[in-house]
Amino acid sequence: MSISAKIIAPPYHVQSTAANLRDGFPYFTHHESVSALWSQKWRGLCSAGIYPFMDAQVEDFDPIFTDLSKISDDDPSILYRADDYAKSFFPIAQQLVSEAEDVLSKRKSDQARSLFLRAAAVYRIARFPINRSALSQDAWVKGKAAYEKGAQLLDPPSTPVDIPFTHADRSAGDTNVSIKAYLRLPNKPKPAFGWPVVLFICGLDAYKTDHTPRTQKHVNQGFATLSFEIPGTGDCPAAPNDPMSADRLMNSVFDWVHANAQAYGFDAKNLVARSTGGYYAFRIAHTHSDRLRAVVSQGGGCHYMFDPEWIRAQNQMEYPFALADALAYKFGYRDANSAIAVDQYAAESRKFSLVDSGITGTPTCQLLIINGMEDSIFPIEDSFLIGTQGKNKDLLARGNRGHMGNPGAEDIVYHWIDNATAGKP
Repeated sequence: MSISAKIIAPPYHVQSTAANLRDGFPYFTHHESVSALWSQKWRGLCSAGIYPFMDAQVEDFDPIFTDLSKISDDDPSILYRADDYAKSFFPIAQQLVSEAEDVLSKRKSDQARSLFLRAAAVYRIARFPINRSALSQDAWVKGKAAYEKGAQLLDPPSTPVDIPFTHADRSAGDTNVSIKAYLRLPNKPKPAFGWPVVLFICGLDAYKTDHTPRTQKHVNQGFATLSFEIPGTGDCPAAPNDPMSADRLMNSVFDWVHANAQAYGFDAKNLVARSTGGYYAFRIAHTHSDRLRAVVSQGGGCHYMFDPEWIRAQNQMEYPFALADALAYKFGYRDANSAIAVDQYAAESRKFSLVDSGITGTPTCQLLIINGMEDSIFPIEDSFLIGTQGKNKDLLARGNRGHMGNPGAEDIVYHWIDNATAGKP
C-alpha cells in the first residue's frame, strides 16, 4: 500500500477544548518547573497510589523532588537529562531495600513486602519515562530486584518465567534471548477447563513490575496473568524499529501458553489481552484475532499518533515530561541528541501506522476500546478510527477525562473482561 507524504489529520478534539494552547496544541503548566511537575501533576497521584505511583508512598517522594528542585534551580531541563534526573532517587530506594531486608530477617513479611514494593516504585520513577541511559537502566535492574523480592510475598506470588523467543528474527533486529515475564496463578480451586489467561501487555513507561493492583484484581477474579513488555522497552527482546517484531513476540508468547497449558493449568482457548500499550492491543486484536478471545485497548493509538505535528507537540501536553523523546527511543530512534532522534522518529514513524499497513481493515476478535475524550497523549481520533469500522467492537470515549479514561475506566475494564470470558471454555 502506498503511503502519501503526510498524514491528513483532522483538527484534533483537544485543540478545541484545552484551557491553554501553544502553537495550536494543548499546553500544560506542569512543564514549567520541577516543582510544578510534582505539585500540579504527580503529588496527588502519588498520595492516592495511582499510576505511575502504584505501590508508592508520598513520604518517599517529597524529599526526592525537594532535592531535584534544589539541585536544578527548579529548571525542568533536568527532566530531559536522564542520568542527572535519576541520581536523586537512589539513596531513598536503597534505604527502603535495606529496611525491607532487615524486617524480612525478622519474619515480618507484610512489612517487608510493602517496603520492597515501595523501593521498586522509587526506582520506577527514577527511570521514568523509559530506561534510556546508564543510570536509568541501573534503576530498572535494581527496581526489578526489589520488586521480585516483594512479589514473592504477594498472595498469590508473582513469579518470573522465561518464554523462549522462538519466532525471533535476528536479521530484523530481534535479540535472540528469552522473553522475561511475570506469572500469577489464582490461589483458589482451578475451573474444570483451567484458568482463563489475561496477557498483560505493558506500555511505554509501566512495565511488568508496575501493575500489582491490576493483576491482583484479575487473579482475585480467577484469571492467570502473564505480564511482559512491548518492543523497545524494559526487557523486551523484539526489534524496536520493525513494525513486524510485535507479531513475532506475540506468536512466541501464544506458543508458550499453549505448550504449558497443562503444566500451569491454563485454559489456552480462553485468552484475553489487555494493554496499557494500547497501540499493540489494537494490532494484535487484528493480527491474532484467531488466537484470542478478546482484547482491551486502553488509551491506544493507531495512526494519528504518528502525525509529525502531533509528535512535536507531545512534550508540552498531558504527559509528565519527555514523551516525544521516550517514544522516539522506544521505536528505535536513539541518537545521542534527543532532538535529532525525535526528528527522525517524526519523519519515519508512519511506517508503524495500522491504517497505512492495512491492518485496520482486517477482522478482529472481541475488542474493547476505551479512552478519555481529552487524551493529549494519543488522540481520541485514533480510537474512533478503530471503533467505527468492522464488527465485534465496543467503543467507550469517556467525557472530561484524559489518557486512559480514568477515573473509573479500570472498573469498566475488569467488568468487561469478566463478561467476555464468562462460561466460555
